[in-house]
Amino acid sequence: MQSLTVAIVQSGLYPKDEKRAVREAVSFARKAAQRSARLVCFPEHWLIDRILSSDDQIYGTFSDLAKELDIYINLGGIFDSSESKIYFVSPTISPEGKIVSKQKKVHLFSRENNIAVGGSSFDPFKIDDLNVGVMVCHDVVFPESARTLVLKGAEIILNPSLITVQGIEPWRAYLTARVLENRVPIVAANPFLKDRVPGGSVLMGLKYGKAQGIMQIQELVKSSTGKKIYVSKLSLSEEMIALRNERLSERKPEAYFKD
Repeated sequence: MQSLTVAIVQSGLYPKDEKRAVREAVSFARKAAQRSARLVCFPEHWLIDRILSSDDQIYGTFSDLAKELDIYINLGGIFDSSESKIYFVSPTISPEGKIVSKQKKVHLFSRENNIAVGGSSFDPFKIDDLNVGVMVCHDVVFPESARTLVLKGAEIILNPSLITVQGIEPWRAYLTARVLENRVPIVAANPFLKDRVPGGSVLMGLKYGKAQGIMQIQELVKSSTGKKIYVSKLSLSEEMIALRNERLSERKPEAYFKD
């Protein structure tokens, strides 16, 4: 059985105080490492609209922190101009301080389209011996996002998000569906801003009732509001891998697309 201890950082939003946001993020990452987290996950837009370049000091801060704490850090969802265009990306930094993945958000939402260009692929990467994929916030709305990652071998999916009060119920419905239809756990981080963005981050795993042959959601952290860290161990059993492979083998691609 493989396992990964994951921390979800439910950070605050500080539209006029970037330095505070970074200080708080560093503090949360340190606390998560003290609780044995191997992967620390941030939400979307915790840096608001800041656009980072490849040599931005914020990247340097979290690269140094990952090395110091010997952890992986997923920086949630941020604007990035490291390439010739501006993308909205979800960078993951290794314990060696290297960016091992920079998944682009494919399905941009609302005003993001005025700033960035959408990505064109979903590509899993390694965290230790596990294949991990990322679909950023609005990507979860489209079932092809998670399915593509799983068909490419993803065993865990991260969903850094920024979901307002009105969107929490639909968001959880999308997450539940993606977990069940792909037999894969999802780590979903959402920030907190009083009266507007409620937090409610969730880590959805799976449990299988052999007697009835029914797969069910297992929420591995208790969602709540406010600024906080959730830490839990994700265990990936051989049985769950077999059940996922069985589900995927039942697909009928020839029936899904017609010329």
